[in-house]
Amino acid sequence: AEYHTNERSVWTLSFHPTNCNIIAFGTLGGKVLVYVDGQETAVLSGSDPIGSICFHPVGNYLVFASGMEITFWDWQNDCMKLVSMYSDCKCRFLQITTDSVLVTAISQTHLFASAGIAKNLGSVEPQGMMVSFLRTVNFMLDALEHGCTIGNSFNCELKKQFFFWNHLVNGILGKTDQLRYFPSIKPDAKCTKSYLDDTLRILLRRIDLILECVERMALNRLAPPANENICDNTIDKYCFEPMVYFERVCYNFVEQSDGYVKYSFDISLVRSIMHKLYRLFLEFGHTATAEEWPNPEFYLDSSRTAQKNQFILQAWNVGTICGVTEFPDFKEDWRNVLTVCSINNDSNVSISQCERFISTVRVKAVKEMEVRSLARENFGECLFVFKFVANFVSLSFSPSGKYVVIGLRCKQRMKFAYVLDKDTKWKVGVDFRTVSDIVESNQQEGESCGPNERVGLKLCLPKESSNYKEINCIKWATLPGYGFFVGLKSKFIQICR
Repeated sequence: AEYHTNERSVWTLSFHPTNCNIIAFGTLGGKVLVYVDGQETAVLSGSDPIGSICFHPVGNYLVFASGMEITFWDWQNDCMKLVSMYSDCKCRFLQITTDSVLVTAISQTHLFASAGIAKNLGSVEPQGMMVSFLRTVNFMLDALEHGCTIGNSFNCELKKQFFFWNHLVNGILGKTDQLRYFPSIKPDAKCTKSYLDDTLRILLRRIDLILECVERMALNRLAPPANENICDNTIDKYCFEPMVYFERVCYNFVEQSDGYVKYSFDISLVRSIMHKLYRLFLEFGHTATAEEWPNPEFYLDSSRTAQKNQFILQAWNVGTICGVTEFPDFKEDWRNVLTVCSINNDSNVSISQCERFISTVRVKAVKEMEVRSLARENFGECLFVFKFVANFVSLSFSPSGKYVVIGLRCKQRMKFAYVLDKDTKWKVGVDFRTVSDIVESNQQEGESCGPNERVGLKLCLPKESSNYKEINCIKWATLPGYGFFVGLKSKFIQICR
């Protein structure tokens, strides 16, 4: 596929998943080109750079990100649909799996980061409290996960998020009686369906991991000890009143300005989230009764600063898009959030060939490479973590999905890649083991080496390398045994067997 050198650089490309003779390019000049059997077949020109591009594996159409829009383009019939994000958002990763799940990485909005949460909760309509609940819990968990890695600052973060939680629950209680809901509606009434089970399951898994982490921190005296006076009956009393709102939302059609919305979810998932968050705050945070809680307004900062190059990794169902007018709402930054990750381009995220795993890098105190599940039974679960400090340029799974290579932007005579075994017993970098696991493993393996030394290989450049060029990207070859393709900044590619 010949590309004219006087055009802006190619930034992203995609092979058709079922026809290797079809390839598409996206350029920094905003042009999308489709080649079939080596011939230019379709061209679409725009003004914004193409951040990422992919083919739908079943439907013959392209999905690409440009500016603040994601475009669904049927290039054979020359028809398209543009779906907007927030005006200050960009998408830098797109990929559709064979079961029609679209995975996106969209930057965190600055303009609407506090929409419907914190100080703005009072202006939310009763029917919008469900979304405010999901957005607030997502933001709370982000802060608590970050606090878990800092150590002693976790106590301060726990206190702050406790007030956020208190403010949210009071907001829900105040809007419960104002909610307009109906057990049934007319057949011709406009109704939007919103499926929330996957979103709630991911939140529940994140809460479980935070609880495990806090319990370990309490054992090591990095967090306050658990309050043994808090029992399930006490927590159930706190959950009872706010659950009335969620039960009304779950079992009825909720009226909104332009029709109705039907939230479809398992009510037991919400009950578990409520119960576990109350347990976290009451056992390890404050134990005062609701009447004694201070006014939380002081702790509610209406502006939430989004970090540079931080993107929200989400999953969307696009199985019925072709020929149907229903498209994802990419402004729903709370839906099916897998993780928050750092991205410069679409080589910074990798999905395994079996489509059961996805790897990203998250920046906390150091960089953490995470492998998460895309499988239906444990969707979004974190399976493996590796901590490192070097500047990375790419991630790539091996053909089997067992190994991950992290490409590093290195200097001469330094390591240029980590090759990691994600199936190692050690959850590298972040210790998810129980106390009994730690004792058992120390007895069996000794404590002579750290967990990062047990995991894999470091690949280093030759000490005397006259033709060294800075690395831009490392990708594992699709076929087993072919090794790595190493893309160099000087427009050359080296193959490392």
